[in-house]
Amino acid sequence: MQKQLTRLQNRNISFEVVPNRENELEPRWEEAFAKDMSKSQKRKIAFKQCMGNVFSWGKIECLKEQRAIKAFDQQKKAGCYLIYAFNEEAIYIPKASRLKAKDITLIASPTDEETNANIERFVDNPGVTYLLDLYIVDELFSWTYILTHEEDCGPYFHKP
Repeated sequence: MQKQLTRLQNRNISFEVVPNRENELEPRWEEAFAKDMSKSQKRKIAFKQCMGNVFSWGKIECLKEQRAIKAFDQQKKAGCYLIYAFNEEAIYIPKASRLKAKDITLIASPTDEETNANIERFVDNPGVTYLLDLYIVDELFSWTYILTHEEDCGPYFHKP
């Protein structure tokens, strides 16, 4: 996450690091964007491992690739969260009106033991380095922009 913090600082975008203990923001994201999917549907697309699968598997309509980037850049933004998957901290940007897609970066899986233990609860390959998905969501959870760990998937933008 340090790489992202440095990038925001370099762009003079104010932020704060906020707790995401036990990944509490992810259930809020799920309720806002995937509440109509059954547990069975979510299991079939490995939702717990990657919430963005709702878009990559076509379960929820969204904008993709350059259209997603354009929609994110044009979206009016007040406050928003940057939520890295499996991370117990998130970034909150209280005044995100200047935030653009070029200001966002993915990070490689952290090396600290606590975060790796958290990742290993969800994946079958302990000790493997992962790129973590990044979920950007406004503070009201009314839209989301996702960068995935897979080069050929995303980004995605969804606004119900």
